[in-house]
Amino acid sequence: MRILGVVALVAALGGCSTTPAELEANTVPTIQTYSENYQEIYRRVATTAKRCFAGNVGAYASFAVDSELYSELGYGELTLSLINMGTRNYYLSVRVEKQPAGSKLTVRSGNTLASERYKSLVLGWAGGDQNCPAI
Repeated sequence: MRILGVVALVAALGGCSTTPAELEANTVPTIQTYSENYQEIYRRVATTAKRCFAGNVGAYASFAVDSELYSELGYGELTLSLINMGTRNYYLSVRVEKQPAGSKLTVRSGNTLASERYKSLVLGWAGGDQNCPAI
């Protein structure tokens, strides 16, 4: 019941970005570089995000974590969205790119009061933390 209340609050207070492009256009990125390979950083973030966020949060709502690694192009992307009664709102967008010496992570978050918390989680996961947020 508590999760449903959180979802309702996020939906009521947040704006709507119904595509990843809208989220990117309306948010300021946080950029971090790492000495590790971009595929390793992508794996850390994608695995933990799916474990922590993907799933149902009520009878009509669910969080979706969509991720794709484009090895031939040298980057990977991930989004977190809430699907509620057929409407999809994006809250998080992550891009991990190959660099000459390591990788670059770009994270954007909006449409929720927890956007700064989401950015902190992603940066932690990229650094090796595997903890899920307390709800």
